[in-house]
Amino acid sequence: ESEGDQMSVDAVSISSDTLSVCLSHALSTETEEIMGLLLGDVIQRPNGQLECRIWSVSLHQREHAARSDDRVEINPEQLAAASQEAERLSEELGVDTRVVGWYHSHPHLAVVPSHVDVCTQAMYQGMDSGFVGLIFSVFNKGRVLPGVPTGTQVAMGEEGTMETFVSIDGVGRIQMTAFQSSY
Repeated sequence: ESEGDQMSVDAVSISSDTLSVCLSHALSTETEEIMGLLLGDVIQRPNGQLECRIWSVSLHQREHAARSDDRVEINPEQLAAASQEAERLSEELGVDTRVVGWYHSHPHLAVVPSHVDVCTQAMYQGMDSGFVGLIFSVFNKGRVLPGVPTGTQVAMGEEGTMETFVSIDGVGRIQMTAFQSSY
């Protein structure tokens, strides 16, 4: 593999229960970002592509030390707790489970990863090339990004992102993207 091949995940799948938990968490507040860690594994498909499979989540409270409402941080204690939860799930399910990524919300903001998001992703991805980030853009009423599909379509975006979009009455447009850093 060359240096440019570090963005190794070709597909991300997430269980419907885990997606529901992430969405519920993202919709729990529209005044600040929320975050959590994703649990699952990374497998190689028969065609050689790598797939990140997510089947659980480790929810986290916001750090009061976070610099602003539009920033989330993962502290070492949260990462350790998520790793312990992954070990517990490995024993319970009989399937190796580990921390495979993180997710956070962008309330009233675009689904596009910010510079801080990309740097955070690059830091974790430097330790594990299969690490992925998910962003849930929530509470966007009537806002449409140029070139972004609507409905329930999936599209490839920049920075290796995969995006899906839904609209829910009373909540507005919800957009989700999975991304990795190319740094």
